[in-house]
Formats: sequence, structure tokens, C-alpha cells
Amino acid sequence: MGLVATLLPSPHRLNRVRTALRDHYTMVPCNDWPELLAACSAKPVTIALIDLFPATQVSDTFDWLRQVKRRFPSVTVVLYAAVPPARPRDLFEAGRFGVDGLIVADQDDEPRRLLTIIEQAEARGIIELLRPAVADVKPTVRDALLVTVTRAHQKLAPDLLARILGIRRKVLSDRLVQAGFPTAQRLIAWGRLVVAAKMLEDNERTADSVALALDFPSGSAFRNTCQRYVHAAPHQIRARGGAAYVIGALLRHVQSADGRRQTLPRVHTRAPRLAV
Repeated sequence: MGLVATLLPSPHRLNRVRTALRDHYTMVPCNDWPELLAACSAKPVTIALIDLFPATQVSDTFDWLRQVKRRFPSVTVVLYAAVPPARPRDLFEAGRFGVDGLIVADQDDEPRRLLTIIEQAEARGIIELLRPAVADVKPTVRDALLVTVTRAHQKLAPDLLARILGIRRKVLSDRLVQAGFPTAQRLIAWGRLVVAAKMLEDNERTADSVALALDFPSGSAFRNTCQRYVHAAPHQIRARGGAAYVIGALLRHVQSADGRRQTLPRVHTRAPRLAV
């Protein structure tokens, strides 16, 4: 599950969001803007869901929005607004800040519709990078990779990953091998690295803060994982394109593994004929 930080003063709207996102996302409710920024800094937040009027003046909201987009450009921002008091001009102004989605109260906040808007907004971020890259991969393998990314903040294990996909671990292992992908354990590490690389695209995030947010044992452990899998330090991953660079490294690893598998000598299993 991805992490959604919410700034929704209305208990009614907060409950509607909680109902819609249940079993799909983990919520981090925030009471004010500083708490929202702190959550984005300390946790692997992928989506910020914000009431357009959490402050007295809408201009205050835009000032805070500017901070969120400047400090955490990788975070998908979705606004929750009522019309009125929001005016078309307010919504237009919000669009200028790079808002990724809009939920209109009493129109778009039916649970299924609200969830769809959140998912579509998220698709413009890290998932949008992944889906085309694995479009031709078998569904089980593709879904396994997507789960490792959307649940990167959780302590996934191969058995849990298989259960989420609804298959036995042995079946998952076989399908990953057949597709030339890493083992389930290593795929989980790759998924965490994709999310870590996306977080590194935010200049205000340090390698140590990313390591803490994704529950690596230490900053050194995170740096060692980057070197082991991507052969690059965190600052190099940031400079080379962040998440897109790590996804590319994973695909090169898969292609090279597939090439090695195809060039293995064929083993003859037919028994020799016996002399009579």
C-alpha cells in the first residue's frame, strides 16, 4: 500500500477518504501544514490529499502548496474542494501549482470514484514510469513488481508477496525465473530502490532520511544496497534521473539474465542406445 498524507479538517471528509482508501492505501492524517511537511520528510509519502481551504485564506493554501511542490516534487498532490466556496478561479490557480488531481465534494467523493481519482493521479508518478516498462511482461511478474513498489514502506517478504498475489511462493519463484527476473527477495529490494530513487529526486531529502523512511537498517546499509544493485551511490542515482535510472538498471539486469538463459547449451536427455 502506498502512503497517503491527508490534511482534511472535516471529520466527515476524512472518514469518506478512509472508507475509500481502506485496503488500498495507508493513511497518515495530519492536523496542519507543518505536520504534513514533516510527514513528507520523514515517511515515504507518495500522495498528499489536501483540503483546498484548510486555512482561513485560500492564498495561505497556495503558499503552503508552493512549499510542498518545491520541497517534495515527487509527491502526488490531490486537492479536495467544495464548490462553493471554491471558485473556478481558485481551481485554475491550483492547476498552476502542478496539482495532479481534484476531488469535488459531494460529486467525486463516492468511495469508488474517489479511489479512481487517487489511483489516476498516482499513475502520473512512479507507477506511470513502471507500467510501460513492463507492459510486455507476464501479468504475475508485472503485478509482483508493482506490489513491491506500492508497498515499499512495508516489510515485505517473499511469502507475503505471494499471498498478496494469490499464488503459492513456488509458483511465484518459477514465473520470475521464467521471465528472467530476480528472485522474490531481490525483487523486493529492487522495488524499495525504485521508491528510494523517486524520493531522492526531491533535493531536500538526504540519503539518510530516505533510508530512515524506508526502514533500511542505516544510511550505510542503504548506500551499500545502491552500490550492490545499481552500482551507483545515492547522489549519482539522483543526478542520473532517480527512479527512471533505477528502473532502467533493473530492465538491463533482466535482459542480461534472459540473454544468458537463452545462450545456455542444450542438455541432451535421451538415454544412449545399448549395444546388443
